[in-house]
Amino acid sequence: MALMQVSDLTMTFSGITAIENLTFNIEEGSITSLIGPNGAGKTSVFNCMTGFYKATNGNITFQGESLINLKPYKITQKGIIRTFQNVRLFKNLTVLENVISGTHRVTKQSVLGALLKYPAQRREEKEALKIAETCLETVGLSEKKHQLAKNLSYGDQRRTELARALAAKPKLLLLDEPAAGLNREEKNKLAEHIHFFRDKFGITVFLIEHDMDLVMKVSEKVVVVNFGGKIAEGTPEEIQANRLVIEAYLGTDEDEGGL
Repeated sequence: MALMQVSDLTMTFSGITAIENLTFNIEEGSITSLIGPNGAGKTSVFNCMTGFYKATNGNITFQGESLINLKPYKITQKGIIRTFQNVRLFKNLTVLENVISGTHRVTKQSVLGALLKYPAQRREEKEALKIAETCLETVGLSEKKHQLAKNLSYGDQRRTELARALAAKPKLLLLDEPAAGLNREEKNKLAEHIHFFRDKFGITVFLIEHDMDLVMKVSEKVVVVNFGGKIAEGTPEEIQANRLVIEAYLGTDEDEGGL
């Protein structure tokens, strides 16, 4: 079953087409990757999915409901949670406090309840703490939960961001280049986390990634875009053997710029 459907998606900026008639599905419970050369339109797709960009044409549906024209916070409330290319943590808060901030989607108390410390608010605070500590344990950061985020290594900041996303209890987790800046060991651990999120918590995962080793290791389906349009879709094995994909990344014999 398709959890999300992208249908004929088009996005233009001042006459420049970033995405053109893009169509694909994200099946529930799957791990799907979106790949393509630099400037192919991948992040624009994420931004349309999460309401940061308004599509020029086409539709995006999630669990059968259109996301077009919804504000980002409304999309987040539906269970679509994303990370970003650049780590976005509250640097002067602790690791634990950062992850607790991710529980906002699943808490219900009002600002007044928080100020007056109603019993329901205190129960929610305990539950948020429990969720955050579980998420930190999942990514292996329990021992660093009281450190300030700014004092973490880059790899640990990435893991904190993953834990915060997990704390929001996503139905669909969008990872924007999660392996950027990680070493080989950290990338291997990331692959384990992605599989664990899906297998343990039933989270559907959709990622943009340039690291082909990671893509081929974790993905069940790969969608390839170039110049904003889809040029291929299939299993990792099919994508590795696809002539159009090879040409998009490496160029043809006639392309002087081919690598």
